[in-house]
Formats: sequence, C-alpha cells, structure tokens
Amino acid sequence: MSLIELRARLEQRRRELRTLRVAVLAGGGSSEREVSLRSGAAVLAALQSAGYDATLLQLGTDNLSLEAAQDTAAQLPSASGTGGTAVQTLAKTTPTDASAIAAIRSAGVVFTMLHGSLGENGAWQGVLELAGVPYVSAGVKGSALAMDKVVSKRLFEQLGVPTPRWWTISKAEPTPQVPESITELVAKPATEGSSVGIAMVENNAAGWERIAALAAQFDPLLVEERIRGRELTVGVIGTTDDPVALPIVEILAGNEFYDYDAKYAGISKYECPAQVDADIAQRISEQALLMYRAFDLGPYARVDCLLSEDGTPYFLEANTLPGFTQHSLLPMAARAAGIEMDELLELLMLCAIERREGQR
Repeated sequence: MSLIELRARLEQRRRELRTLRVAVLAGGGSSEREVSLRSGAAVLAALQSAGYDATLLQLGTDNLSLEAAQDTAAQLPSASGTGGTAVQTLAKTTPTDASAIAAIRSAGVVFTMLHGSLGENGAWQGVLELAGVPYVSAGVKGSALAMDKVVSKRLFEQLGVPTPRWWTISKAEPTPQVPESITELVAKPATEGSSVGIAMVENNAAGWERIAALAAQFDPLLVEERIRGRELTVGVIGTTDDPVALPIVEILAGNEFYDYDAKYAGISKYECPAQVDADIAQRISEQALLMYRAFDLGPYARVDCLLSEDGTPYFLEANTLPGFTQHSLLPMAARAAGIEMDELLELLMLCAIERREGQR
C-alpha cells in the first residue's frame, strides 16, 4: 500500500474519527514511566489541538489504578527538558473518579503510551482486547514477540534477517562460550526498553565481570557481538498486511552509544532522511516491512539497525511503542514524509479501528 492510499482512506473516514472520544494511557510503574508521561502529554496536546475530545488516563505505579497528574507533575520534564505546559495539560485532564477499566470502556479509541514492561509486552494489550475498544499499538502477539529480544533474535534468524551474533545468560543456562575473535560485546536485558541496563564491554575478564553484575539484575540477559557502524531506524505505519515504510533516520548519538541519556537529554543529533545509498536504504526498508508483517506490528513500529562499514544492515529489534513527542524519531520520520503529528495520529487511529472491524 502507498501512503497516498492510506491518506485517501483517512479522508473518507476523518469525520467519523472526529466523533470519537479518545483516551490516552500513560504512566504506569515501569522504568520508562517518565518517558511514557512525556509521550502521553505530546499525544494528548496534539489530539486536543486537532479538535478531538481527548483525555489522559494516568496510571499509577501499580499499572492499573488512575492517579492525579499533580502527584508526579513536579518530576516530569517537558520534551525540552524543562517543566511547563505539558505538565499543566496533564494536570487539567486526568480523571480520578473512575477505575482505568471503566474509563477505557467509555472511550471510542485508546492511545496506549505505556512504555516498558506491562505496557509493551502484551499484558495491557490483552486488557484492551477484553474491553473491546480499538487501541493504537501492536496487539498481544506482536507486543509479546517484539518485547522479548531473545524471541526476536530467533525470529530474525528464521526470517533470514541479518542480526549480530548473540548468546543468553540466565539462571537456567551456563555462561556462554563466546569466541575470542569477538573483541567487543553488548549486554542488554531481554525485556527492557529505552536502553535500560545496556552495557558495552570488551570480551575479557573485566567485561565479563560487568556482564555478571547485570545478569544478577536482569534474567535473562542478552549478549551480542558489538557491531561498529551507523545507527539507523525506520518507522513503519499501517495495517500489518499493508504497511508503509517511512524515511530512514540516522542517529548521531551524543554518548558512546544511544543510551538513555543520549535519547532523552537532548545531546544527540539526527538526520532524516538518512544519507544512505539508495540500494541499501531499499534493503533496510524491505527488511523492516518483512519484520513488521511477521511480528504482526500494525498500526506502527520502529525498527532499529546498525549499518556496518561493508554496507550490511544488522537488525537489533522492533520497538512497538517508541517515544511520541515532537522530538521523537517516528514523528520525525513522518514529518520527513510530509505527515504532521495530528495527521499521523489520525492515520494510526484509522488503522486501529480497521483492525477492530476486521476482528468482528
């Protein structure tokens, strides 16, 4: 499907979409709570600016009950790193007189911005399925597959998608035998996002001591061969069967790698569209679309890869709930394709509704 066709479908149903009550889920108890609140604030502001009846549902750290936004407002930075209007918007619009489930059932469509843990692994998607409300995120299957980096690795291999060599460490598995020819490694939790818990180490005694310390915190722990290359990401939108790849973004990390601070402290730079050879760019987009279909990731996802010096793209993961502020990478790629935030949100709502209609 082309972007033109997707936009034409939206044009036919936009009036219908504007009659819907929209709920934006954010907060929760994961390590990515702050990012979730920031994304929720941006989505809420964009929807309200476009004239939608949109409400924020801010979840407490128990991942279920609603809380007043004022409880966390003082700790929530805006997208620019300073406090301000995003916090005020949250405080004005969070209802606290009903359960989260009741509030969800009264919505016409739900945007879930619950980054991390239960918000991305399919648990909350299951709740939304049971509530019978269209929701903007990958479904239970896609969320569960993409959130688990070990499962993702196995699927990459089945699909023939190039990915760095990898091993796992867990209580049930002994320390892996990594060839000495591999000099650098990346250790990362298998089920965390936003680069939480990632370490770059050398394949030596000191490096394995650090890996062992991480393995004591995260079970299982994924260990990859470190690929030195350009960091690229490609956003994909649309239904699982009919997706559209957005322009590729190159990440120029402000730190040694694209860690939590590099993502959210405003120290990284980006280039979109990335200056990549046309044949390589096409190959990356095609692989991203293949993963999107196989993992069942509609209505949107962001696929990350490293482009090695010899021009080989090594795919790392698919992110089903990437950040959604005006400075985030998926909205950035959409803007490069001529899609502003309000239209992007409408396109995603349309796909969520069409998915629900297909299920019926």
